[in-house]
Amino acid sequence: MHIKNISIFCGAHEGANPNYKKAAIEVANIISSKKIGIVFGGGDVGLMKVVSDVGIENNVDVLGISLKSLHALELVNPKLTRLEVAETLLDRKQIFMDNSDAFIVLPGGVGSLDELAEIMASNQLGIINKPIGLLNTNGYYDHLIGWMKHAVNEGFISQANYDDLIIEHEPNVLIDRIISSKRPEDENWKERLGLG
Repeated sequence: MHIKNISIFCGAHEGANPNYKKAAIEVANIISSKKIGIVFGGGDVGLMKVVSDVGIENNVDVLGISLKSLHALELVNPKLTRLEVAETLLDRKQIFMDNSDAFIVLPGGVGSLDELAEIMASNQLGIINKPIGLLNTNGYYDHLIGWMKHAVNEGFISQANYDDLIIEHEPNVLIDRIISSKRPEDENWKERLGLG
């Protein structure tokens, strides 16, 4: 599949470990080197600022998707030339899905978790059919991955839907896997849902 734009979901903070920022820079540099556009949350704070600044510096297309409440607080990266402002979180996530061919989740908080779940559920239900990757920098998502595996074992997440999430520790490996990802046929979502 041809990937023109990748959404990067990440924190509005840089986190306690400097490796989170380092990994965010690496992700944005690798994506930029492949002339792939970056879609992000629009913020001028945290890891969002990091990935957008790198994309802008590397002259790739960077689209910020902000939220009306955040835009009013002037928390948007002023260097952006492309910005969409959504009324609600639901609208915002739809704009992300409409403007992205793939998704990467970096360390973040509740918002990043919400976006991860939205994309996974949308793939699961056949609403979209796009690769999503989780960058597990320094084991940040170990407990979440553990819960997902537990949910598979307990019969709440199908193995196929868990396997659909690309999990890696290294940015270059994750991005290579996303770009080379072979997506399941659109009609296979019913089988992957595990309700048959």
